[in-house]
Amino acid sequence: MKRLVERWQIARIRISHWEYWNSYLLYLPVLPYLFYLWLKARNAFFFNAANPGIEYGGLIMESKWKIHKSMPTGFFPDTILVNPGEDISQLIKRIDQQFTFPFILKPDIGSKGRGVAIIHNWGQLRLYHHHCPVSYLVQEKINYPMEAGIFYVRMPGESKGKITGIVEKEFIRIKGNGKLTLKQLLKQNPRYLLQVESLKRILGDDIMRSIPLNGEYITPVDIGNHARGSLFLNRSDRITDNLTAMMDQLCKPVPGFYFGRLDIRFRSWDLLERGQDFAVIEINGAGSEPTHIYDPSAKLMDAWKEICRHWKLIYHISQHNHKRGVKYLEWKEGVRLFRDNAKLDKKLRKFGRDCSLVIHHHHSRAENFCSYQSQQRPVS
Repeated sequence: MKRLVERWQIARIRISHWEYWNSYLLYLPVLPYLFYLWLKARNAFFFNAANPGIEYGGLIMESKWKIHKSMPTGFFPDTILVNPGEDISQLIKRIDQQFTFPFILKPDIGSKGRGVAIIHNWGQLRLYHHHCPVSYLVQEKINYPMEAGIFYVRMPGESKGKITGIVEKEFIRIKGNGKLTLKQLLKQNPRYLLQVESLKRILGDDIMRSIPLNGEYITPVDIGNHARGSLFLNRSDRITDNLTAMMDQLCKPVPGFYFGRLDIRFRSWDLLERGQDFAVIEINGAGSEPTHIYDPSAKLMDAWKEICRHWKLIYHISQHNHKRGVKYLEWKEGVRLFRDNAKLDKKLRKFGRDCSLVIHHHHSRAENFCSYQSQQRPVS
């Protein structure tokens, strides 16, 4: 009976809070506007020209590694590319020379955080490498306390771009009382209730049954992903001339990049404006969502307007680049691209589930406690 009540609560939350809706359902009312843009461009795959320096404009199937290689040095975490057939002994030697635990693994091509894992020991690496069906990245884990997605747009030929939206990502944060388990504490918050099963797969039963100390603050997963429980807040009020100038400095040197979202870890907003103590953990191209729409206080109609506004920008940038000689994708190639993406997405969904199950079974209890961060109550 208790399980049925929880399932009803989860279903009610998902239905009443549109930020949890299936992407296809959320974007359905936007389709007529996209059809209009397709007709204007006379090509359904015009997005390819939005970012000529990124494969397929960065809508889907783009290589994170190739984007990383095009970035100015000094702004990205240390990263290497691994092929699935690479000898594990040689891989361990290569990683040991450049990285320390924990570090991040993620598929080179993929989206929505599928297959992303925090690795704490060689056993986990071996399991990930054995099961991963695609090339993947090993990336230094950046431990700055804050994470944001900053949407940047620049018209071709213009010397300055603009920031069209900022989302700040707040990780799940639980305060212990010395009595309830982590799982019980998570279930007290409607937002966190949705993540209990996925966190159980990631952390394992030992962690979920552990009892945080009274006054102890727990962050089970410090990856800024909406599907892993992060709260997305619209911080477009943080757009300033200084921050825009910093984004120009970051983005203009990237060849053929005009539209996308930069996911950034940083120490503080003031330091970020000055270009200090931050790292770009990922660049997303034409497939970038204006994720500030997922602020719980946002209205659904405003979210649709923002989606359309950003697609209008993609259209104008693509048209501009097309007139300068950038070709659109042909119909046959575009259809093949989406078919390949659907196949890859299905593969990564399965790998993401298997990866969580496999990796947490290789934790010892001590290693499991490395999977989440604890912070004592701040002194007032």
